Amino acid sequence: MNLAQPAGRVSPAFAEMDNDANQSQKNDEEYFVQPADNLNELDNHDLTMNPVEPAVIGFDGAKQIAQINQAKDPNTENGNNGISVDMLKQGPTGIAFEGAAGICRGMDMHVVRRVTLALSKFLPAIYDQRDFVSYGEILRYIVIKDNILFVYAEKTDPNYLYTISLDSLHAVKEDGRNPHNRSVTVSPGYGTGKDRQDGNIVNVLLLEARNKLVYQIAFNIAKDETIANNFVNVVQRVNKVQKRAEEIQKKSPFQKGGNSLV
Repeated sequence: MNLAQPAGRVSPAFAEMDNDANQSQKNDEEYFVQPADNLNELDNHDLTMNPVEPAVIGFDGAKQIAQINQAKDPNTENGNNGISVDMLKQGPTGIAFEGAAGICRGMDMHVVRRVTLALSKFLPAIYDQRDFVSYGEILRYIVIKDNILFVYAEKTDPNYLYTISLDSLHAVKEDGRNPHNRSVTVSPGYGTGKDRQDGNIVNVLLLEARNKLVYQIAFNIAKDETIANNFVNVVQRVNKVQKRAEEIQKKSPFQKGGNSLV
């Protein structure tokens, strides 16, 4: 068998600058670097770095996050300055409920989540049917006055983040064994799916007429086992008052279409 001859050695390439180019470079001011006036200028300066405090999301940061995440809907209104929890307690009606609670809008149904949710039915070991969020991440302070739910970042804040009208919403305690298909698992523990829900967390769902999830309120009942039930009872009273007001308005002789007193 005849084989091809091996390739010969190749010498390394060298690039040389001719005299004209070399002289042009020496005369070009762009190639010159101005030397420092004083190379020892920093010798007498203290270059010790001061410690930096960890970043903390205070009221202003929480308000910005809430406004960014707040979708526009008829039940919600952004907060105004100057209305604290103490101010809400004033007046003849006072407040009907207050306490710490996690609050979110439930599962964010974007395109990717819709795909993974469909895949979770066939591959539950890879794609979970539930979304998860930590209790501390969504923790707020909520107050109910009349028919409005006020949401604060903290109890001592000078103004609320936003409000939620409860007129068209009803509150339901979520069944942990049969959760709403758009709610999320709060502070998950070990296990999979709905079994990962923290045993101290009780979810109350604010639903529209067709059981569409509008807000999810998560209560930690470790220190107060009645707080979730109290919240539901207050919202139910708000609904009854609102329904009664609507019935009275319909029967009013001054209502358009009704009988006139004149």
